[in-house]
Amino acid sequence: MDSDLKKYMEQNKEVFLSEMKKLHKRLDGLESEISTLKLTLEKHINFIDKTYEGLKNPIEGVKRWLGR
Repeated sequence: MDSDLKKYMEQNKEVFLSEMKKLHKRLDGLESEISTLKLTLEKHINFIDKTYEGLKNPIEGVKRWLGR
């Protein structure tokens, strides 16, 4: 019985380690994708900020002219 238990535990250990490796690989992929998306979003936000900065005064002028 002791031998069977050790064999069973060793088999499960291999399955567990294999699954852990798969999870690590997926997590690495997700981290990479999130980093790429973060950079893209930051660039877009910076573009919007720069664009709005140039339009801020004309928009305020139109709002004053319209009385809003």
